[in-house]
Amino acid sequence: MEGEFAPHVEDIKRALDNEIDEGSIIADLRKLLEYRVPIEEAKRSLIKKYGGAEKSILRKLQDTEIGDRNIEVNVLVLEINKKTINIKNIEKVIFSGVVRDETAARGFTAWQDFGLNAGDTINIKQAYVRNWQDRPEINIGNKAKVTKLKSGAVMAQESLQKKLSELKDGDVSVHTVLTILSIEPREINIKDGIKKILNGIGADDDTKIPFTAWVILPELEAGNTIDVDNAYVRSFRGVPTLHINDNCKVIKLEKKLQYKEQQRVMIGDLIEKEGAFDVVIEGNILSIRPGSGLISRCPECSRVIQKGICRVHGKVNEKADMRIKAIIDDGTGALTLVLDAGLTQQICGFTIEQAKEIAKAAMSQSAVEEEVKKKLLGKMLTVRGNMSKGEFGVTLVASKVLETPDTTKEKAKELLGGMPWKI
Repeated sequence: MEGEFAPHVEDIKRALDNEIDEGSIIADLRKLLEYRVPIEEAKRSLIKKYGGAEKSILRKLQDTEIGDRNIEVNVLVLEINKKTINIKNIEKVIFSGVVRDETAARGFTAWQDFGLNAGDTINIKQAYVRNWQDRPEINIGNKAKVTKLKSGAVMAQESLQKKLSELKDGDVSVHTVLTILSIEPREINIKDGIKKILNGIGADDDTKIPFTAWVILPELEAGNTIDVDNAYVRSFRGVPTLHINDNCKVIKLEKKLQYKEQQRVMIGDLIEKEGAFDVVIEGNILSIRPGSGLISRCPECSRVIQKGICRVHGKVNEKADMRIKAIIDDGTGALTLVLDAGLTQQICGFTIEQAKEIAKAAMSQSAVEEEVKKKLLGKMLTVRGNMSKGEFGVTLVASKVLETPDTTKEKAKELLGGMPWKI
């Protein structure tokens, strides 16, 4: 056996139930590599050719990465929802939710009904990991194999006491304390029908965070300070969200946590976090990015589209919209700032209809982007919103914005007034 092919041939042989001559494997492998087929793809191709099944690689959830294929995990189902999606004008029922092991929690999607329920402990083989909102998601496709295990087969991690500012996507067995600032009921569709859950906002002394309760408890009322044990964290639109289910222990405390409303967070400190909820920054607009101004969206999914073509829904009657994507800097760091149509109108002074007139008069949609640049470049803005990290860097989606008064002259006079000389 040629030494360079030895480990790859062994991988192929382990996946086969029948004996295949090693010389044939090497010859076929060399031929595929000569055609510049990647080695892993070549191995998968030969395993399929010889009638074998590539063996799954056992992983812990915290070690799974976007792009992983043919993995095996042992997990506990925390949530499972049933929904109908449209793929190329064909409706398909899928199941999605959250699973965990002792290392992390991950979202999952099952493309067929494996008969799963919340609370099931399962072994999944031949799964793969895709990118969902810049987070790894376990996908259970048609080739996957799902086996139910005995309860307790997935060990629980020892609870970790954490402040809200320390929570990050995938955390399990979280023990934390928060005061409920607001909470409201909501109904969602799950596998077995309609379920009532609670969405709220909680805070400790320096951090706000959204939370979802999958159980209705008397302790979960606005104004209460609660001790929550064995919760888990999943990110929604890049912001870590605490999840409370029937495996959690929730105790109402007599003490009250006083959240100190932050006036401003330095961008340099903010971008060190995984995500942040309801924060305030202040900085100068350094540039307006392409795709700002007047844009078109798909009326079905709201994706930004070009020439009336949506990559999901095809030819559509596009819907006009406005937005601003800008770079804001405060001297300690910079990030991408996104303003929706309402905030764009507020800060620039023109509506979508007026933006259409600007584009029509100039015979170019980019004319609106130029108007945005004239109004905002160099201006200092105070912005409130949620920060997330993703494939395109650090982004803050604004909920409020205002132009900060220019105090440059006053600061210069104050500085010069303290000098030992006069100009």
